[in-house]
Amino acid sequence: MSTVPKKDICILVVDDEKEMREMIVDYLDNEGYGTLSAANGREALDAVLPTRKIDLVLSDINMPVMKGFELLKEVREQYPYIKRVLITAYNVEDYLELAMKHDVGNIFVKSTPFNFYELSTMLENLISGDIFGVSKYFEKPVLEKKFVIKKGNRLDAYANEIVANLPNVTGAKKVELVLIELLANAVFYGIRKERADNKEAWDYDFELADNDAPCVTLIADMEKFGISVLDRGGRLSKNDVLYWLNRQVTRDGAGVPLGVYDSHGRGFYIAREYIDRLIINIDRNMRTEIIMINYISQNYTGYKPLYINEI
Repeated sequence: MSTVPKKDICILVVDDEKEMREMIVDYLDNEGYGTLSAANGREALDAVLPTRKIDLVLSDINMPVMKGFELLKEVREQYPYIKRVLITAYNVEDYLELAMKHDVGNIFVKSTPFNFYELSTMLENLISGDIFGVSKYFEKPVLEKKFVIKKGNRLDAYANEIVANLPNVTGAKKVELVLIELLANAVFYGIRKERADNKEAWDYDFELADNDAPCVTLIADMEKFGISVLDRGGRLSKNDVLYWLNRQVTRDGAGVPLGVYDSHGRGFYIAREYIDRLIINIDRNMRTEIIMINYISQNYTGYKPLYINEI
């Protein structure tokens, strides 16, 4: 985990839209970071990256001369220590195959109004390496509760109890449906290491020990609420998530999603459909945290970002 002061961290912002580029740079400067900027990927590679040590590249996807994915491919090969984040105003689902190909887990979306707090939190998590914990997404929480998930035959009841503690929000049933999926993933795949193609043989009548049981945190402020599901299995991988998501949005010649009959992975797609922010944190073979955040009032309009962090 990094303890380097912000002033000693340099973020390179690459965007062909001058106003957007300068707005992000000004914000990061005010946050205390060192910043550099470039108008396209080629300028970033030839004129900026060789000049000083960069800690993170934040690049627009659609730019002239060299697009964002091409830039991050070169950055990954030439400067493997640099963190990489893409930014776009377009539908992230259109880029899932490229994200999988180039090992990109974070695509920030330009919303209206621009969500500076979300950008700052995401960048700070990546730079520090401190990716776990839902509370860092909430500046002034008014509610925080924890739940331990121990019994395999009570997942629906756990989800109902957790959602019952939410502030007065719309779409609570959808949140409950997503939560049941995430609890099942944490318990049966993360902890019990069950196989997706053998669900009919699963045993539900068990109680997990305290040190194995997934932990759920519910938190809310005046703007949004969040639920995190943390398991100590660590069986998930970034590539798996991208693969499953891409199969749900990629269609065959008849227009049917390739993953329509998949026995595993649909829960992440459902979560992205029903939840405003889905954040997946992975420490391989150690722990996995799935965070879902919904805005109580829809203050931000735009497509949904992609946040998959893997240590």
